[in-house]
Amino acid sequence: MEYIEQLQARWDDLRSRPNTKEEIEEVLKLGKLIELERAKEFGDLFLKLRSLGLDANSIWDLVNLKDSYPSGVVEILLNYLPGNYCERNKEGIVRALTVKEAQGKAAPALIYEYENTPKEKGNLRWVIGNAIATTMTLKEVEWIYAAVLDKTNGASRGQLVLGVGTVKTEKSESILIDLLNDNEVAPKALAALGMMKSKKAKDKILEMRETTKDPLIRLEATKTLKKIGSL
Repeated sequence: MEYIEQLQARWDDLRSRPNTKEEIEEVLKLGKLIELERAKEFGDLFLKLRSLGLDANSIWDLVNLKDSYPSGVVEILLNYLPGNYCERNKEGIVRALTVKEAQGKAAPALIYEYENTPKEKGNLRWVIGNAIATTMTLKEVEWIYAAVLDKTNGASRGQLVLGVGTVKTEKSESILIDLLNDNEVAPKALAALGMMKSKKAKDKILEMRETTKDPLIRLEATKTLKKIGSL
């Protein structure tokens, strides 16, 4: 993984500034080398996927796949998920598990990844949170409640907040209303309350719409009020 990071750092440096002809050639070579090294991290993963009838040469082939997975693919991906990969590969395998076929199977392993990914890697944690929200069942709801209320999780909570909106209980509604006071996730909380068609939140949302200076919050408040029939 360290070698890939060194290659990536050089590639990023070259891409950040004008290049000579020689440097342009180096960028192209580095791009191919990085892809080869990333593929090596997965070992025989793609051979196993092909044995199930899934022709993939890259984890991103799965991410971009429009068809449903053959039986057994989710289980194979879960076996590979804990690997010590470069960040791009970790993101890829998490996104490959962000599918309906993984619902009821992947969330516990994804929660482990979320909890053990450094908080400074906010983008990767957001991707993992999105995967959890997609694959969650009622068994994970209490963990999700705690995660969205923990401000140290930052903006990575965004999709988890939307996940709360799919659990239409009084507790979910109350938590989402509390999150309206958290500017970092307030737009997502508004969207989730719209999903719930929350009448309880109406007055608070009307107040936010009139007083906020944040155009995104004002937009989401307007959309939510329309969904709950208050505009």
